[in-house]
Amino acid sequence: MSVFVVALSLFIVATSAFATGNKEAPVSSSSNGKVTFNLYNWTLESSMTPLIQAFEKQYPNITVAYHKIADASAQTANLLLSSGEDIDAMPQASVYDMRVRAVNGIYEPLNAFMKKDNIDFEKTFGKGLYALYNVKGDIYAIPYGVNSYALYYNKDLFKKAGVPFPTNDWTWNDLRAAAKKLTSGTGANKIYGFLPDYINHWDFPAIEQLGFNYMYKDNGTKSNWSNPAFLKALQFYYDMEMVDKSAWPISEYAALKIQSNPHAIFLQGKAAMYIQPPYIVKYSSEQSTYGFTGFDFAAVNLPKLVASDPLKNIFYTSDFSIPVSAKHKQAAWDFLKFFSLQQPEIYAKAKAMIPAELPSNMGADLEQRLANIIFNYPHFDVQSGITTFFSEKTLIPQLSTLGTASLNVQINTLVQSEVQNCLLGNETPEQAIAKMTSGSDTLIEKSMNQ
Repeated sequence: MSVFVVALSLFIVATSAFATGNKEAPVSSSSNGKVTFNLYNWTLESSMTPLIQAFEKQYPNITVAYHKIADASAQTANLLLSSGEDIDAMPQASVYDMRVRAVNGIYEPLNAFMKKDNIDFEKTFGKGLYALYNVKGDIYAIPYGVNSYALYYNKDLFKKAGVPFPTNDWTWNDLRAAAKKLTSGTGANKIYGFLPDYINHWDFPAIEQLGFNYMYKDNGTKSNWSNPAFLKALQFYYDMEMVDKSAWPISEYAALKIQSNPHAIFLQGKAAMYIQPPYIVKYSSEQSTYGFTGFDFAAVNLPKLVASDPLKNIFYTSDFSIPVSAKHKQAAWDFLKFFSLQQPEIYAKAKAMIPAELPSNMGADLEQRLANIIFNYPHFDVQSGITTFFSEKTLIPQLSTLGTASLNVQINTLVQSEVQNCLLGNETPEQAIAKMTSGSDTLIEKSMNQ
């Protein structure tokens, strides 16, 4: 089986898990009698049902009450956590959100649970994730998935336009050139060559160049937005949207109310290329959510800066935490452990993500088995998924371990606002980068003086 070459040794797989912890937090018991614990998540209930049923079978004393929340945003979770609702397990799509809540005393440290079950977080998940999840020696969440990205492409639109399919040697300039040729039509029949996730992905070309902790310089005392790589990256997206007019305009995202969920545009054949994690493949067959995808599509690795560069990709994690106020902490811990470590194949099918921990006892055929679970849907080229997501590459964390969690959230909010203003045509890329730099440096200085 091929393995990832991962920044900071992301996937160090434990052959026997678990042993650390430096705080003996109180652990509630779920072994005496039947308990019902409240699980919150944004995943469709139909996708979670197989996992919940398997969990309840293995833990017959625990019943899961599933609560579907609106979305994965930090605001939605924060409102719920402050509402007084009975929440035993809460997910987050960003390590930053977890770190902020941990520092503010909202989440329970999990060290005592891990020590009791002989779990060593660093050996299980690797040095890279340990660096992201270690909050002053304590662990407050268990990651259940690692999302890296792929460039998905609509084979039918490429064939119709006579454009050769993307390859793993494509550069960002190749993507731009192809997008121009793939853009066609007007009005309701308009097809764009590229559907960008502007706010979250605009800096991918820069991240590929700069690597881990790309947003800082001088050991975290200054922001790095003035690096020419960021201006070049923002200018690239600006030119595709404003000059080439080959990328979906960000102004239409708001009009169509798809700012945080533009998947349907690609899945319904309105764009030829789209960058997202592996779960897009599963979404292509969810009739009630997006409409069944009726065209053949495939995936390749992210474009490179230079064709001869080694493969690189960017990743983020998703995880679950237990609130301090949880009434059934042991039951919640049992679920986190089951979800992330004991039954990763059930999880992989339910969430369509690569598990954060790949247990050695799953066997040598793990790659093919996971590929069949995650990618085996009508119209998708399964082999392209295997080649893309299981190829050797360097993975770079999308998040930083420099700066405090709350500082990083503030900087990201500022940056996203400036990127949006730029791509709406309200300022030039140079002006946006200048404001990102000055604003971020002010936030860093304020944080250092507190």
